[in-house]
Amino acid sequence: MSSGSARAVALALVANGGIAVSKFGVFLLTGSSSLLTEAIHSTADCINQALLFLGMRQGAKPATAKHPLGHGQAAFVASFLVALLLFSVGGLYSLVEGLHKIRHPEQPHQLGWAVALLAFALGLEGWSLRGALRAAGPERRGRSLLRYLRQSSSTELVVVLAEDIAALLGLLFALAAVLLTLVTGNPVWDGIGSVAIGVLLIAVAGFVGVEVTSLLLNEAPPLALRAALRAAVDEDPAVDRVLNLVAVLVGSDRLMVALQVKFRDQPSGTALVAAINALERRLHERFPQIQHLFVEPDEV
Repeated sequence: MSSGSARAVALALVANGGIAVSKFGVFLLTGSSSLLTEAIHSTADCINQALLFLGMRQGAKPATAKHPLGHGQAAFVASFLVALLLFSVGGLYSLVEGLHKIRHPEQPHQLGWAVALLAFALGLEGWSLRGALRAAGPERRGRSLLRYLRQSSSTELVVVLAEDIAALLGLLFALAAVLLTLVTGNPVWDGIGSVAIGVLLIAVAGFVGVEVTSLLLNEAPPLALRAALRAAVDEDPAVDRVLNLVAVLVGSDRLMVALQVKFRDQPSGTALVAAINALERRLHERFPQIQHLFVEPDEV
C-alpha cells in the first residue's frame, strides 16, 4: 500500500468526518436543504474512504493459487463501488431532495450559521485536496490534472482527488444557494443549490465509473510507458527485435508484461536462458511497477 495514497485517503476521511458532523448539526439549526444534501454527500464520502482503505489492503495481499496475478484489482473494485455510492447516495438523493424543495419550498432559518459552517468546510476540504495533490505529485510529473486523472492507475488517489474537487465545488454551490436565499428571502434558491450539487455528483460519479471500468477491463498502460518498455528491450545486446509486447494494468501502478522476442543467435540453450534472465532482471530494475513478466523467445 502506497504511504502517499494511504495518507491522502486518511486526510480525506478526517476532513469529511468532521464536515459531515458539522453539516448535520447546522442543518438541524437551519433546515437548509443544501446543507442536508451536503451532509449526505460528506457521509457518503466517509463510506467511500473506508471502502478505499479496504480495497488498498486487499490489493496488497500476495498472489495465491486462486489469484495468480495477485489481488491488485481489489482497489479498482473498491473505486467502482465508490462511484456507485456517489451516484446513488450522493447525486440522486441530492437531485430528488432539491426538486422537492423547489416544488414545495420551506424557508430555512439562522442562515448565518450555515455560511460560517460552509466557510469552515471549504478550509477543511482545501486541506484534504492539498494533501491529495501532494501525494499525486511524484506520479503526475507535470501532467495536467485532467490528464493525470484519466491516465493514472492509482485509483485511490484518482477517487480522492475527484471527491475533493466535487466537494469543494459542491460547497461553493451550497454557499451560493444559502447566500441567495439570505439576500432574496426566496427559499427556492436552496432547492436549486441541492439540484446543482446532485448534477455535479452524478457527473463526477460517471467520470470515475468510466475510468475505473476501463481498468477493470484490463486497460493497457499509457502509450509512453509501452514505448519505453519496448525501447528498453530493444536496447538489450542479446535482443534482435521485439516481435510483440502486451502490457496490462493489474493494480494501482502494477503491470503484467508479456514479451515475444527474437534473440540474437546464442551458442546454446543455456546461453539463451541466461540472456532471458538477464533481460528480465534489467526490466525489473528499470520498471519496478512490473509485477509479472513473461518472455517468450521466438523466430517469427
